[in-house]
Formats: sequence, C-alpha cells, structure tokens
Amino acid sequence: APKPQPSKNLKRLRSQIDGTKAYRRKLIRSWQTSVNYRKGGGGASAQASNEDVYNSFKTSERITVPLDWIFTKQKQAALFSQVPSVRINHPPHSLAQDASWVHTFEQRINDTLVKSGIETAMDEVMPDCINAAGIGIIIVSREALTEPVEMPAIDIAAFPPEMQRFIMETGTLPNGEPVPMETVPKVIDSRYCVARVSPVDFLWPLSFTGSDFDNAPWVGRTGRITWAEAATRFKLDESQREKYVGANRNQEDLLSDDRAQEKAALSEGLVEFDEVFYKEFQFDPSSKSFSTIHHIIFLANKEEPVVDESWKGQQPDEETGQLLGALRYPIRVLALTYISDEPIPPSDSAIGRTQVEEINRARNQMAQQREHSIPIRWFDINRVDPAVQYNLMRGIWQGMIPVQGQGTNVIGEVQRSAMPQETFVFDRIAKSDLSEIWQVEHQSVAPQTETKAEVQALSRDRQVRLSRERAKVGKFFLGIAEVLGGLLAIYEDPESFGEGFSPTISATLAYSILADSTVLLDTKQRIEMLVEFINFTAKSGWLNLEPVLKELATLHGLDAAQVIQK
Repeated sequence: APKPQPSKNLKRLRSQIDGTKAYRRKLIRSWQTSVNYRKGGGGASAQASNEDVYNSFKTSERITVPLDWIFTKQKQAALFSQVPSVRINHPPHSLAQDASWVHTFEQRINDTLVKSGIETAMDEVMPDCINAAGIGIIIVSREALTEPVEMPAIDIAAFPPEMQRFIMETGTLPNGEPVPMETVPKVIDSRYCVARVSPVDFLWPLSFTGSDFDNAPWVGRTGRITWAEAATRFKLDESQREKYVGANRNQEDLLSDDRAQEKAALSEGLVEFDEVFYKEFQFDPSSKSFSTIHHIIFLANKEEPVVDESWKGQQPDEETGQLLGALRYPIRVLALTYISDEPIPPSDSAIGRTQVEEINRARNQMAQQREHSIPIRWFDINRVDPAVQYNLMRGIWQGMIPVQGQGTNVIGEVQRSAMPQETFVFDRIAKSDLSEIWQVEHQSVAPQTETKAEVQALSRDRQVRLSRERAKVGKFFLGIAEVLGGLLAIYEDPESFGEGFSPTISATLAYSILADSTVLLDTKQRIEMLVEFINFTAKSGWLNLEPVLKELATLHGLDAAQVIQK
C-alpha cells in the first residue's frame, strides 16, 4: 500500500470544523422543536404564542394535535417504503464481450445492501429529512478486524519455481541469508456497513452553498465509539483513557430534549472523533485527479490527526494509474428541497409549524368552550316546593318533581354560548395549507373544488411534486449503492463475480432502479396494475404471460405451480 502522505492545511481544516459545530448548534434548537412536535408535544414558541389563550388553562389540559406525526409517517411511506433492486447498465464497449458477471455483481450489491443495514438506515433517515432537520445522512464503510502476522518482506513469487520451493522449505534465500520478515495486519473478519448519521453530527463547510454535497470541498461527521474500539482502531495506550473518554461532549449536541437521555449519553465512556473526507485537489495543488479523496480523523485533546491517509475506498490501478473503487464521498446527503445559498434547508415540519400552532390554538379554544359552557338549569321558585328547590340546587334530585298546575315552564335550561363558526373555518383553512406544504392528503380536509376535473387536476399537481421528491430519494439510494459497489469491486475477489469482471469496469457502470420501485403497493393495487398491463399488452404477441400469471396467482393466495398449465 502507498505510504500515507501528510495532509496540508490541517489547522485551517480544524478551524472550519469548529466553525461548523458552532453554527450547527443554532440549527439544533429548531430541530429539537420539530422532533418535539412530532412526538405530540409543543415547542416553546407555541406556548409563548398561545399564552394569552391558555390563561388559567392547565398545562395538562392543553391540546396538541399530532399532525407532524401523521404527515411524517404518511410522507415517508409515499417516498420510501421498500428497498428496490439495483440494476446495472454496463458500458457499450463491454456488450461485445462476455458480460455474464453483470447479474452476479448486481445480486452481490443487492444482497450486501440488505445485509449491511440499508433498510434500517433509510427508515431512520427519512424522518430526519422530512421532520427533524431537512437533511438525512448515511455513511457507507467497510470495517475489518485484523491481527498481526509475520510475512516475508520480499516477493517470493518473483523467483523461479525451483527457488520458491527452496525458500519455502528452508526459510533461507539462495545466498544462505534468512528470509527477511515483517509484521503485517491480516484481516480475520470484515463487513460492509450502511448506517445513519444523526444531523447533529453532520459536518460540512460553511462556505459551501450548493445542493450536491459531492461538489463540496469536504464533508464529515462527528462519531463516538467505545474506548476498546478506539484503542484498537487508533492505537491508543491505556494511559490515555482519561484524556479522550468523554472529551468535547456537549449537552447541546443532541437531537432529543430528554434530559435523562442527555445525562446518560454524557456519562457513557465514549471517545468522540471528527471524521472528514475531502477532495485532495481542493487542498493540494499537486493533485492530479478531481476524484481522489483523503481521509482524516481528529480526536479531541489531540493536535495531530490519528488517521491521515488516502481513503481506502479508492485504489490506483498499477498499470494504467486509473482510480478504482468509489468515486463519490462515502457520506451521502439527502435533501428534498433547496433554499438559495443554504445547503441545509428547513424541514416540512419547520415550514408548517405556524399552521400547526394555529390548529392547536383552535383546539384549545374548543376545549375551553366545552369547559366553560356547562349546562345550567333554572326553575320557578313560585311554583316549586322549597324542599324540592333545595334538592335541585344541590344537584341530587333525579326523581319526580311535584308542582302546582301545568309544569311546562317550571324547569328549563339556560341558553349556552355557541362556538363561533369562524373557529371551525380557520381550522379547516390551516389544515388545507398544511396539506399543501407537506404535499400529502388529509382525510379531514376536503379540497375546495366543485367538479371531478378540478379534483383530478389538484391530485395530478400534487403527484408531480411528490414524484419529484421520490426521484430525489431514488437518486440518494443509488448513490449509496454506487459507493458500496466501488468497495466491493476493490475488496472482493474479482473471480467471484465471473469471467470478464475487472475492478476497472466498475468505474464506468451506471446504476438504476425501476420507476416508483421504492413504494410498497398493497395486494389490491398490485393486482390492478398487473391486470391493466395484461389487458394493454397481451394481444401484441410480444408478451410472455407466464411470470405475470404466476405473480397474479400468488397475490390471490393460490399455488402458481398447480393452477397454471404449461
């Protein structure tokens, strides 16, 4: 492996990281409020704005409508509800060759994605992007456990076969000298990981104002690992434990507002580090590639980085010098929208917070109305016996009431104040505005339309925006698959993929997924789609009906092998 080159401008890079952390703490306050709204609570802003309405209304009796919870779950299901299968399009020049490896490589990527935790990571990232922070972050990595072993310091394969046997049997060179040995790490176990990075741990250059973070000079994250893992990974001594454990942990850098959870997180014996990936040409004028990525890890209370090397997700080809492996940052960032010159956009929850507060205020007014508009009865003291009057005023009379003459006007109910209809109107308006912001339909909000054509036009416009965001989620997923495919290409045995595969080919591959394959359809929807497909294409003569009919039989709960005749 090439010797790691010392990184330049380390002090400038660390200063940028500190500046990002200070700016990030300002965003975390808003992120915590959005998460609190999703959990059914109310932020400080909501309590302040509604203070005049609450008055003596008890805190425990205040009503908060959990619309953020409803809309987040609904939009998450509409954007990503199942893991799609990755498809690989190989370049035209390989079509004439044996490309049998394509299917094997596809299958390996799909299997590794599931095994590495892509489903869990996406389930965790989508609420981050929709509700909490407006962005979602995933890191793709390969982890390995090693042990030191003694290996020859020379290339024995360079000798003729007779000399190779002599060296292996005697342990000496042909000149009688012992074979020089060196201690090298041997991989005893490895795994690929696709894991979520909390938005409160994301690091990015404040000078970057774009939306594609692959174009950023650097990206990074703040991570935490146990002391045992840090000692092995960064080669730390036990005497340094107190120096690094718990250092630089800030109570404000947490997304949850649960104080007990914050104290528990601070008390755990974890080592915090800042991991940064940067494009070498942005910092080194002698760099000869736009895609070469450098890897740096800083520990708190340590001036020099503990890792300072070319990223191991890339390797130069010994013959051509071409860069192999992953050509994108291993840290992938998802954002569904873009605000001019602001790479971190507000989430849907943050934009719709005013409408949610308006709805909460209306619900509390309704609760106050019910609280104070208690039914009160009256009676005619001239016609009701004094003993009966006493029981009525105490509220214990439920039997017959003796009166003199006709009892129509003896007892009646005091007219109660009615709830203003404007409250219900504004409640519906706020929900309609909120539905437009989130681009999801709410059952209690009827569209202000009069004809079927208007309803279809409204639904079509909403689907266009939702499809655009779904496409962004699909692109984010493919970026993860591309990085993982690059790691597989350089770390796995090329022969395991089949004849014709070479790590150099992986740099030219194009990844894709089927349209809307990230959305999970129920059985009825899937049957309707298949039936429509058969009705539209069966008479063309170009359709193989067998796989379609098998899936239809399976969806109906039938055994396809028994009901379909070949």
